[in-house]
Amino acid sequence: MSPERFVAAMAFPFGETNPNTTVHFFTGGCGDLLAFTLAGFLSLYGANHHPASAATARENFAGLFVKEADLQSVDMRTVPRARVLVASPICTEASPNSGKTAPRTAVEVDAKGRPKPGPDWPQTRITMWEPVRYAEVHRPMAYVGENVPAFGNSPLFKAWLHVWDALGYTPTLASVNAAHLKVEGMRPLPQSRDRLVWCFLRNDIAAENGLPDLRPTCDAMCPTCGPVVAVQRWKKNPEFPVGEYGRKHRQYYYVCPNRRCGAPVDPITRGIGNVIDPTIRGDRFGDGYFRGRQRTTRTRYEEATRNRVAIGLERYRGKPFIVTLRNHCDASSLDEPIGTLSAQGGGHHYLVRPGADLSVDECEYRPLTIREKARCQGFPDHHEFAGDEADQRLQVGNAVPVNVAFWLAQRVMAVLPD
Repeated sequence: MSPERFVAAMAFPFGETNPNTTVHFFTGGCGDLLAFTLAGFLSLYGANHHPASAATARENFAGLFVKEADLQSVDMRTVPRARVLVASPICTEASPNSGKTAPRTAVEVDAKGRPKPGPDWPQTRITMWEPVRYAEVHRPMAYVGENVPAFGNSPLFKAWLHVWDALGYTPTLASVNAAHLKVEGMRPLPQSRDRLVWCFLRNDIAAENGLPDLRPTCDAMCPTCGPVVAVQRWKKNPEFPVGEYGRKHRQYYYVCPNRRCGAPVDPITRGIGNVIDPTIRGDRFGDGYFRGRQRTTRTRYEEATRNRVAIGLERYRGKPFIVTLRNHCDASSLDEPIGTLSAQGGGHHYLVRPGADLSVDECEYRPLTIREKARCQGFPDHHEFAGDEADQRLQVGNAVPVNVAFWLAQRVMAVLPD
């Protein structure tokens, strides 16, 4: 740790210039570190088990002490005390994700007790219990994190809240979408990414300053009232705001704030076309793609992919568009946000530029670049990602959306003592 950060870590109870310090058990490419720094927090310490992610933190945050370690094995007494802990737990073991209805099945063993060959499970994040261990030792004023909305409906989530209550913290929860959220100083992202966010505020701070305002809003156009800052409306159980955006099949939507109106409204969003690099060209779709590391043999695209491209050609009539290779997805406009980037870096989104004859084979076809995906997460172009291509994809996909973390940082800072 640099001398300046060490002084800040030790001095804040006695009133140093910037008392708003943070410790980050960060994920991915450091979206939360970036956001809390931009909001005016002084980050003292960051830790991640992934070597490339740790290198990214060192590269982008001069003077930050970065520990490359599995947090489950770290003695929290060796981590500095800060006002705010920022840490987002793993979701794939604790809750369903990406349509899954149960956590992953454990590795099986054979008759001799040896593990059978099975899928590789790369670790991606801390568990739910590392923040608890930190709070037990250091008693931060606030603990902040985020996850997929399904995390809040996992069997352990409400029990986890009871643990925090026993430690003397009051939870505030919110469900937001990075493509909609109105954030002072940042634009919505061109990626539809539903997140559950929270701030667990220590009870003495809550009694003195109140709880953070985590009521999300968005810019919208009301058909009656014109431009408005729309407010969130829950279909059921607003006291437990955990769910996803959508009028028909999801848990919340937005309405005009005017009491005499209250009409449902659609958030104003940014299209993915805003972050596409027009100078990067693709390959002719009819030529197929290289399969394997040697890049010597091309393989024809599957019929389902051809069908998605054909749908886009018919729908957009010569304009570039996005093809999304997921169930129930086909083609979407560059004027719309893309769907969620996956935790592994999102190899689902492809840019299609139609040829002059509008045939499938003559289209130009390419995946979104890592930099384009990083822009979808809110990273500026000067933010560097360490490691090879696979490492960088993982960091981008696992990152906390910068605008969501920035919104959280602003709202938490508002309730911390001066």
